[in-house]
Amino acid sequence: MAVLEKMRRKMGAVITVFIAIALLSFIVDADTLQTAFSMVSSQYDIGKVGKKSISQTDFAKRVEYYQRIFSLTNSNATNTEESNEIINNSAWQSLLADNVLIPACKNAGLRVGTAEMIAMAKNGQDISPVLLNEPIFLNENGEFDQNKFQEFIQNIDLDDSGNFAAYWAFLERNMEQNRMFSKYSSMLEKGTFANNLQIRREIADNNNSYDVDFVLQPVAFAQDSTIVVSDNEIKQRYETIKNTLRQIESRDAELVVFNITPSDKDIEAAKEEHEKLYQEFLEVSDSDMKTFIAHNSDLPLNDLYFKKGDLKEISSILDDFASANPTGAFMAPQHLDNVFVAAKIMDIALRPDSVFVKYIPTANANMADSLLKVLKSGADFTAIASQYIPAQGGYEPGTIGWITEPIAYRQLPAEFLKAFSSKKGELFTISSNGSVIIVKVDNITTPVRKAKVAILSKAASASAETFSRIYAQANKLVDKSDAYIKTFEAYARENNLDLIPATRIAGGAKTIAGYDNMKEVSRWLFEAEVGDISPVITIGGNKYFVVAALQRIHPYGYAELSEIAPQIKDMLTMQKKVDKLAAETKEKVGNVSTIEEVADKLSLTVSNSPDVTFSSLGSTQQLDPLFIGSVAQAGAANNNNVVGPVKGDLGVYYFQIKDKKAGAFYTDSDVKMKASNNVYSILNSLSQIICDKENVIDMRYKFY
Repeated sequence: MAVLEKMRRKMGAVITVFIAIALLSFIVDADTLQTAFSMVSSQYDIGKVGKKSISQTDFAKRVEYYQRIFSLTNSNATNTEESNEIINNSAWQSLLADNVLIPACKNAGLRVGTAEMIAMAKNGQDISPVLLNEPIFLNENGEFDQNKFQEFIQNIDLDDSGNFAAYWAFLERNMEQNRMFSKYSSMLEKGTFANNLQIRREIADNNNSYDVDFVLQPVAFAQDSTIVVSDNEIKQRYETIKNTLRQIESRDAELVVFNITPSDKDIEAAKEEHEKLYQEFLEVSDSDMKTFIAHNSDLPLNDLYFKKGDLKEISSILDDFASANPTGAFMAPQHLDNVFVAAKIMDIALRPDSVFVKYIPTANANMADSLLKVLKSGADFTAIASQYIPAQGGYEPGTIGWITEPIAYRQLPAEFLKAFSSKKGELFTISSNGSVIIVKVDNITTPVRKAKVAILSKAASASAETFSRIYAQANKLVDKSDAYIKTFEAYARENNLDLIPATRIAGGAKTIAGYDNMKEVSRWLFEAEVGDISPVITIGGNKYFVVAALQRIHPYGYAELSEIAPQIKDMLTMQKKVDKLAAETKEKVGNVSTIEEVADKLSLTVSNSPDVTFSSLGSTQQLDPLFIGSVAQAGAANNNNVVGPVKGDLGVYYFQIKDKKAGAFYTDSDVKMKASNNVYSILNSLSQIICDKENVIDMRYKFY
């Protein structure tokens, strides 16, 4: 069982890695796959793949499985919102792999055989990346250690709990999927190439640059009554672009947010309470201070020491006080943004701002004492540490590196703070989770004056009376709206309540219109009908009341014609304006031989672009793509005459090529880089494409 315990200790901070082991980089995050259902589904369905429903019960079993894996690799695992989301997404991604991505690979004729699986675990030349990323199988140099791996395999049959077997099954499944996805990626990459003729043509096209004089007649944005776009034209264009209008299900809403803030009466009450506590604060002994602060302050008393500037985020007044007063000094109560603060300087000391620390974990105090004696007799710390822990991040074994006091306080055991009162080279031990850790202070920065400060802080909060009053205001909006969105909007405006628009809200959205913790609001929106007014919803730990009105439902699938028609009309109107402008300028220009004549007839100024290349189409150069393409086409034909009208995105162009230069700046490497980027783009969107093709619908927001 020592192997499992070692595995738990070493996984720690890297536990999040396992959720992505089975999915290559082209498998996008679950959030980007989130779509809402737009078809009839059982109320207990968690999602769909094509016509196949995924029940909440089946998904819950998979979530339970990943919870077990999580606990196996993290002995200190707790059910936080973050860890639960990691587990939830892991379960969903594994469902996508099993039901969508792996079948796509198999349909392409790909397989992973038994011999291949064995080679990925036992052949030193073909070890699976899954195993290469497992800390329990790595030696002190961060390399895969076949002996450690074999030790793990041999312990599977000796583990009565079945945990080893469960974890190995998890690794095997990930190894197989990783190899399958790798083969699929390689197949696509090898199948995406340019032949020699294409390469030569691309190099030639992109190595020509042109010095161009041009004029631009911009299109007028004012309304033109002669431009008419019919409904039939809009419908025809919609059918043309429909495949680009795929969308997830989402909601548009209007929100009214009521901030739950303390009243003047609440603030005065908080002030009186703080001043009363301050009188007690003046009499508290140093030995009782920690208990007093724990019971009466919003900020705990800790062993941190603060230098000048560290306390500014609380208050510049407090920071100035701590940096300029002696031990035992008190700061009288200060009112800072509805927070009342007083302080006492508990101690002043010269301490380094940062320390460079190393460590060696040991099994018990006896082992730690033995190693300490060896180290104090002159043994090399790194050599001893390498016997217990591998090198990490380019540092020597056992190296934590430079840390500041606040970081040590937040991320390391409290006893680590002893390092900031230690001398360079000093050794000491701390206890953590049943183990004893030897710590060496390898280096320190120049000590500076720091103060340990007891802070008596009390924030004014909304009283029950204030809470009820604000709730009544929010509830009045609901009552006066009478379940009618127009009345909701009218009442809000009449009473100077801000209507906050929120568009394209996805199912399960946690942030809406800049407000966090809004999952309950998004849940209501996906259960409501258009025009519904929500009840009062409390969010942010009693920070806000929210009343929402559902304005529109964007269904899963393709944007409807009625939804996209205004944009299509604007696009067609602009195109017709450009067409009309092209005809008008052509008539005005007539037959000319120079670009200056064009400018004179159109009352425009000649501009110059000295280095137009076809490769500009893929750059950030601020030129119209249609203009660039026309220049490249004219240049390839050696056309030095005036060319135009060229219809662009912003208006109509006329141009004349002054000079053509052939260079060698666009090379075979550029062609290969472009091809590589194209492949990467395909792979990066491949999972989404496959999921769209299989009509993957994610409805987890109904339950989680």
